[in-house]
Amino acid sequence: MTAVARDTPSTILIVDDEPFNVDYLEQELGDLGYRTETARNGKEALERVAAGPPDLILLDVMMPVLDGLTVCRTLKNRDETRLIPIVIMTALDGVENRIKGIEAGADDFLTKPVNQRELTARIQTALALKHTMDRKLGELRRISDHFAKFVPEAVRRLVAANPDAPELAKRERDVSVLFLDISGYARLAERVPADALNALVERYFSTFLDSIHDAG
Repeated sequence: MTAVARDTPSTILIVDDEPFNVDYLEQELGDLGYRTETARNGKEALERVAAGPPDLILLDVMMPVLDGLTVCRTLKNRDETRLIPIVIMTALDGVENRIKGIEAGADDFLTKPVNQRELTARIQTALALKHTMDRKLGELRRISDHFAKFVPEAVRRLVAANPDAPELAKRERDVSVLFLDISGYARLAERVPADALNALVERYFSTFLDSIHDAG
């Protein structure tokens, strides 16, 4: 059995109230190079996820305190946990649980008793998709953060609070545009360290902006 190599091992949360099942999965996943965490019931699972979201969750259905389907539905209804892959583990005759699992938002299923090859295949497939989505979201966040530098703080706060705010509606306005530049900037950039240059630019432009704001 082989797992996909990554710089940081993926963390898999095992949620099951049967010690034998947990021991078996911990051993198998450890041999594959994954890091594991465990929870004995649904309530513990939600607490674990809140403390630090795993890369994937192996989730039993029948558990004390809080069942697996409720846990799945809860996590999939939260923006911060919706993209965590959840693989529900069901018995051989668990057709009804599979249907309910799909309705709750489960990403995949494993049949108990768990087969080693099936375990490996389903986990690798789910994690590959998760890591691809993480990379894409990371790129979008970096782009968003970059362009956010050119958006006033008041506008960013307004968008975060209410993206559909009437103030954000498109409308035609007459505007004045002021372009500022530093003479000889290219030559300066070759001679001055980046941190020092950024501080210099920020100080000069801040002075200009203060004057512009004072003038209304």
